[in-house]
Formats: sequence, C-alpha cells, structure tokens
Amino acid sequence: MPELIVPASMEELIKRYDAKEEPFGEFAISGELNAARMALIDPTEAEAAGAWAEVLAFALSAGGHENPWNSYFGPMGSSTDGDGKTLYFPDISGTPPATIDHWAARARSLKHPFLRARYADLAWEMSGLIGKRRRDVDDARIAIDAYLDAIQRMAEDHEHVRFAIRALDLAVLIRDKDRTDRARAALMGVHRSLMQNKGGLWWYTVDRLLEDKKADVTDVERAELVSDLESIVTTGSNTNDPAQFNPHEAQDAAERLIRYYGRFGEVDDIKRLRKAVGASFEHFASNADPMLAAALLQTATDQYRKAGLKEDHDRTRIMMQQKIGAAGENLQSFERKIEIPRDDMEKFLDLIVVDDLATTFVRIAREFLLSRAELEQQVRQMLKEAPLMAHIPATIMADNHVAAKIGSVEDDPFGRLMHQTNFAFQFARLWLAQAFRRLFERHEVAPEHFAGWANRHGLFDDMGLLLEGLRAWEREDHVKAAHVLVPQVEYALRKVADDLGVPITKAHPVVSEASVAIGMGEILYNEKVAEALGPDVTLHLQALYADPRGMNLRNQIAHGLMEAGQFYWHPANLIVHSLLMLGLWKEFGVKPKN
Repeated sequence: MPELIVPASMEELIKRYDAKEEPFGEFAISGELNAARMALIDPTEAEAAGAWAEVLAFALSAGGHENPWNSYFGPMGSSTDGDGKTLYFPDISGTPPATIDHWAARARSLKHPFLRARYADLAWEMSGLIGKRRRDVDDARIAIDAYLDAIQRMAEDHEHVRFAIRALDLAVLIRDKDRTDRARAALMGVHRSLMQNKGGLWWYTVDRLLEDKKADVTDVERAELVSDLESIVTTGSNTNDPAQFNPHEAQDAAERLIRYYGRFGEVDDIKRLRKAVGASFEHFASNADPMLAAALLQTATDQYRKAGLKEDHDRTRIMMQQKIGAAGENLQSFERKIEIPRDDMEKFLDLIVVDDLATTFVRIAREFLLSRAELEQQVRQMLKEAPLMAHIPATIMADNHVAAKIGSVEDDPFGRLMHQTNFAFQFARLWLAQAFRRLFERHEVAPEHFAGWANRHGLFDDMGLLLEGLRAWEREDHVKAAHVLVPQVEYALRKVADDLGVPITKAHPVVSEASVAIGMGEILYNEKVAEALGPDVTLHLQALYADPRGMNLRNQIAHGLMEAGQFYWHPANLIVHSLLMLGLWKEFGVKPKN
C-alpha cells in the first residue's frame, strides 16, 4: 500500500487552484484544504497521510514569528498545556517522511508559480526536519524561479515583496550567481513600484539590499536606494505640505541613512538628517494634545542632542516637561464594566475599540487585566472538577535546574493561583492580538500615543527608550521590543515605589559602602506597593514579570534564559498591554493608608 495518497476531493481542489488566473493567498487555499480534510469519511491510513501533507503545506506560516524548528516555515501559533509543555499549531511531529517527496513531486508537476514555489520551498526547507534527508538543491532552484514568476501573479498585500526577498535569500544561500542577479533585479523592481505608488513597505526592500554584501548590489542600485531614502526624509519632514508630512516615515528613512553614512564618516549628513527629524517631530507636537506632545518632543529632544544642537535640545526639553505637567493636570478616571460574549469576536472588538482613543486604551487595559478573584475561583473549582490534579504537587523545570515547585491547592493556594495565570495569559492571546489589530485599523496610532499614555502619571522622566521599544513592537521586532521595554516597566515600577516612600536602593551584597537598585520582584512583593497597585494589577505584574510560577519575563530575559523563538508577538503584546496598565495604575490601585 502506498504511504501517501491524496484524497480525490483534495486533488481536485489543488487542480482548481493550479488553473487559477486571479491572485490568491495561502490562507484561501488553506481554508478549503482544511475543510476538505475535515469532510473525509473513514479515510485509509494512506489517505489520511496524503490529506495531512496537503493541509500542512499551507497551514505552516512562511517567515513566521515563532521559530521552534529554526526554519523559514513555522507554526501559526502555540499554547501551553497543563504540564507546561508547548504545543504548536500545526505541529510537524509525526509527519511521514514521504511528505517531502510528495511536495517535491508537486513542485515539478504543477503549473501555477505560487504553488510550485510553495511546494518546492517546503521540500527544500523541511527535508531534514520531516524527511530526515539532505536537501536537494534543485528544490531551491525551482522555488527561486517560481517565486520570481509569481511576483506579478500574486501581488496580494505584500506577498510580492516577500516572494522577491525569499527568492534572493535562497539564491544567495545556494550561491547561484545568475539567480542572485535575477532575484535582486526583481526586488529592485518591486522597490521602484513601492516608491512610485507611495504605499509604504519600502523598508523591506531597503533593509534587504542597502548594506548587503552577498547579493552583489551594484553601486548604481545602492545610489538609487540612498536617493530614495533622502526623498522620503525630505517629503516626510516638509512641514509646509500637510498632505505628505509624515515625521515617522521620515525618521525611519533617516535612521537607515544615518547608519549608512556613519560607515563613511559623513558627519554633516548625519547632523542634517537628525535636525530634519527633530524639527518635524517638534512641529508635529505643536498640534498635539499634551500627553501625545510630550512623547513627540522626546524624539525631537533626542535628535537635537545627538546632532549637537544644544539650544534646540534645551528648548524642546523644557517644552516636553511643560507638556508632561499639563497632561497630569487633566487626568481623569474611567470606569466601565463590560460583559463580553466570548464566542463573538466582532461584538467583543466593537465594545473594546471605540471612536475615542483614550477610552479604547482604558478598555484594552481593563479587559486583559487578570482578575485575582476569578483566578482564585478557578483554582478552587479544580478541587471539584479535577481533585487528583489539585492534590498532586508540580515541578517547573528549566534547562538545568528546578525553576519552581507548586504544592497542592490546599497546601499552596498562592502557588496554584500564580500557575493559573499562565492559562489566563494564553487564553487572552488571540483576543488581545485582535484588539491591537483593530486599534491600529480604527485609529491612526503611533508609538508616541502608547508612550504618552504610559506616562500619564509621570513615571518616565525620559521616554527615549520607551519609544525605541514601542517602535520595535510596531514593526514586529519582538526581540528588541522585549529587551528594551521590560527594563522600562521596571523603571516605572521603581518610580511608583519611590513615590510611595519605599526605598529603591539597598546595600551592595559584595562591595562595601555601595548601593544597588532594588529589582522588580522586590518592588512587586513589597506590601506598600502591592496595596497601592491593588490585588489585580499586583498579581498580573508579578505573574508576567517576576514569579517563576508565572511567565517570569523579566527574570527570563535578564538572565538570558529565553531562546530566540520565544520572542514573538504574544509576549510583546502582553508587555505593551502592561504599559497601558501603568497609564492607569492610580485608577486601578488603592490609595495607601497613612
């Protein structure tokens, strides 16, 4: 019996897509393939394997953010089970090795360039992981040629950019000079189209080509990229043209030029660019409310300082301090209880993301704040519904040590409560992601909006790093976002402690007569701070950042215990959500007793 047979219904579906002339994406075919697989009645073992091979081919995320297999293709998502084990969706474990041969055959028999590219790239990339065999360079060659053919056929969203970049990456990897030249030329063509249409996404092409040493970028092409970046800075920083004025885009282009000019010591050009960006953000701040203006002026101040423009720096620094004070004078408390049906995402989003941005921030902050009372009830319910699990102690293992031990529900109720937060964080992942997605769709928000909100109570004297982290989050650079923002959260909590009269330094454990700052764990487990923050905020931040029985992000990051694949959109979203919470900490919290 053959190891793999594609059911007839799914074979017909593949043939139909192979004959399509109009563009389609991987999600369209994935949805139909999954539905066809679910509709199978008593498939044979070989048919089940064939159905899975087709579903898996389009369920995997190309260039995704989770990367547990160190490959170009990864899972769409993941979750954690009751034992702390990570589960991936989809998971490649157990996939028959014959799947690789099947994908390779598809790449050679089909006609549509997108399908050929997808199957060939899968056969190339997943050979060792699934097929347990060496890669076949012909798979890479087929993928490159098909990706280049698919650019015009599949120009849906930013897929033409992704196809061109993937073709170039593969060509460089296999050291194919002809294909490298063709892929680079195609990517330059995509870049010119993006510049002509002024639709954004230019950073993908520029970042891939400007400073690349392996793609054989010519001097003429590099000069064109630099010229295009200069035009973006000029247009985006032009305060006399409101229709084209875009300080954020100007800053993004300027940062790339500054890195480029820095290699050649072009000091005057760097100063010119920093001044232009500073002036554009200063102008932007002049028309913004105090909370947003303070965050915008932070960027202007930083740019003037780096450019050596002391008078401009001092002027905008004073303006920023004035705006922070003005924002504090107009603080308001927002109270709204929302009951949300969990099976209705659209209704949920309509309730959370509303026309008023401040109210939206409040609702996102409140909706995804853990409720200590609800979690305690869930732990108590475990005694009734799963008494055996409730009484068995648990051990949380790290790579080379015991990270934490959790007793029974009766003996260690707080440990169980803290462990329960992990399930709450995982349950919230899709809801929070969709809330942020809808927020960006409905409002023209920028990192400055988030920074200004987080600083409503003056927790940040300098918002430079806060903005750096939020910009990284916005562009989905989750590694940088986490490493920059988590220390900023700790800084803000230390400010809370200081305002409450809690000592924020302690004696150095080794160096005599020296002091060190107290850490996040000491802050969050301080009774006075916990009382001021309130039980929900305290538990939420303890679990997210500082307790080994929770997510423990601060300690995991600070001690280098997280792998690259663990930095993806969900932890980053939780960190940004905690910044929204900090903007409301006085409204959430309880006033300390005298």
